[in-house]
Amino acid sequence: MYRLVLFLLIISIMQFVVKGVEANATSALSRIQYSFKLGLIGDALSLGGHYEYDAKKIKASGGYADYAKPGEANNGIGWGTANYHPGKVAGDMTDAGEVAVMLLKNIAEDKNYSFDSYASFWKKQIDEGYGSCNFQSVGRDAKGCPPGTKPGYINGGSRRTLQALASNPTAKGNARKALAANVNCLIAATHFLPLFLLAGDSKPDEESIVADAVSTVYISHNNADPVAACEFLTRTLYRMFYNSMPLADALNFSAAKMNHQLINKWLSDAQNKVTEATDPNSALSKEEFVDDIAITSMSRLWDIGKSEPIKIGKASPTEGALPSALYFSLKYKDNIEAGLIANANCGGDSAARGIVIGMLLGAQTHPVHLPSTHRWMTGHNMMKKVETLMEKLLPASSSKEL
Repeated sequence: MYRLVLFLLIISIMQFVVKGVEANATSALSRIQYSFKLGLIGDALSLGGHYEYDAKKIKASGGYADYAKPGEANNGIGWGTANYHPGKVAGDMTDAGEVAVMLLKNIAEDKNYSFDSYASFWKKQIDEGYGSCNFQSVGRDAKGCPPGTKPGYINGGSRRTLQALASNPTAKGNARKALAANVNCLIAATHFLPLFLLAGDSKPDEESIVADAVSTVYISHNNADPVAACEFLTRTLYRMFYNSMPLADALNFSAAKMNHQLINKWLSDAQNKVTEATDPNSALSKEEFVDDIAITSMSRLWDIGKSEPIKIGKASPTEGALPSALYFSLKYKDNIEAGLIANANCGGDSAARGIVIGMLLGAQTHPVHLPSTHRWMTGHNMMKKVETLMEKLLPASSSKEL
């Protein structure tokens, strides 16, 4: 009897192991898809308070635990008085998510990726009206978009790149990349993730996908900081998708592999700040606005001539936005909802941070996933279209993930 029980136990263990191996065989594609969705959710959740820099005013206005239209709770200092997203409604995204979806559309059509194709596709979307309803064309108090226009934020780097393209609209390859603006914004490093969908469960060559990912920065930005950030995030996600490496280990591994002075500093700053913010004996951990203080304390003040200086940690430059995104990702690695909500309620350029936080937390192997019925999944205005586009990239032999 004992031998029979032992035999059955061994069989059960073997079946469990086999199922685990089978599950792991499809886990890369599943995590890629989920990581992309969570990134888009992180962006959309930030829409309401995007560029509001006063966390106290955000809280006093009710804060963000769900999608909101732009301008809600958005009446603070500096850029917070502006509505940068006229025509948008709750569940929409900023350009952080929308330009990433442009890449998804492009590769779903081509079944391949090339920089020139993506750059042309991006320009075509703008030529066909994307961003024609913006705060400059319709004003900051517009209730909607005039007929024939489309909402969409054209950030400063993109505007300068479009001006440069007017002088050489047929530029390709390196000549096209050279026309991108030398503007330092983290958002330029956040468009690349759909490239992993082309590989799915088939582990791609790391250097090839890194090179392709970095090239996506150059559609609108030609600055060393977002280029480094894009490489770092791509290598980190590669380790998480294909080696099932935990978030903290993947970050450390990728930083060591790159050995980039700024990447090392930004990651170290984030790690140290998480340690301080979660130490019950630290003064920081006892602050009501602990996350807001944490991300602004990692960076210098940026005096842009407004009534009050805006701290880099909450603004769009990579030097503050990336360590801030890493801070939220590491601190809230076991609680996706709390991490994305905390980010949105700190304000500033919460969208660029939000898409990075969502991607990193969504790529993890442990079960922290939001169900498909979650309000953020069902309330996201682009999610169904994104799922349809991702289906187009599934190999014929692949089971439907999504």
